[in-house]
Amino acid sequence: MRTFIREDRYMQVKTWFGIFTLDGDRIAGVELFQKDIDAILSRLPQERLLLRGTVAGEDIRDMAVKYGFVSSNEEYDRMLHELNIKLVKKQMSQAVTKDRQIIAAVEAIDDIDETGNILAERLKEWYMLNFGETNLKGIELAKYIIGMKETAKGQAPGIMQSFAAALIGLYDARLSIEGHLKEEMMLFSPNITNIAGHLLGARLLCIAGSLEKLASMPSSTVQVIGANNALFKHLKGKATSPKHGLIFRHPYVNSAPRNQRGKIARALASKISLAARYDYFSGELKESLPSDLEKKVMDIRKRSKCG
Repeated sequence: MRTFIREDRYMQVKTWFGIFTLDGDRIAGVELFQKDIDAILSRLPQERLLLRGTVAGEDIRDMAVKYGFVSSNEEYDRMLHELNIKLVKKQMSQAVTKDRQIIAAVEAIDDIDETGNILAERLKEWYMLNFGETNLKGIELAKYIIGMKETAKGQAPGIMQSFAAALIGLYDARLSIEGHLKEEMMLFSPNITNIAGHLLGARLLCIAGSLEKLASMPSSTVQVIGANNALFKHLKGKATSPKHGLIFRHPYVNSAPRNQRGKIARALASKISLAARYDYFSGELKESLPSDLEKKVMDIRKRSKCG
């Protein structure tokens, strides 16, 4: 695409390597840019420079050689190729939003949890085949196996210890990712994090698809987000409307008596929805949100007892 700037009877055409001033079909002036790919790249988003085409009937590739920006067509092609690669990389990096990075971290944690649970079960089965029953499981069993020595029967748990070490490494990776996720959520969605916690908040973002989408959802949708199976059954007339989805994991909801869960889930969803809007539109921490939610939950509990 050409960018034209009219100045009286003159016209300017901005190419990726310089600006050409035209007087009709005649080139009246040439201003070459600095021969620096990064400097040229920084101009592109603002000025939409011409990457290919003609100026005054002449191919810009030939003009770059003619006016001394490059010494040959080969050098021109090499520089333009490098510029295009860097432009694509820049566009891709800009497309990787903070939302996507948070979603990727959540998905990595879920993958580790699924894999870790399977490996932990295999490790326990293996241990029990060799050493009998145990109440230990997961990382506790893995650490115990790591500390084992060769038994009196000559059973060396070396390969089992390698397996246990791999499992511990997996748990360590999860802790590292979750620590990073907590930091990112506090920066990106401080209000959601204050209301829902970093992990639940990140999971809500993950299912919604982005902070923008979560902020645009009504609280009634936030309340049941993640309850797909129950919602489908309700729509088919096979079950009652779900009272909560993913937010059941919030301690206010999962610790509440069954007859209070629906009202508390509704109050929580309302605050999460409000928190998402604060995060998306202002990014500033609204410190009163957690205390407002606590008061609402306490009121629901009191009214339930009185009733």
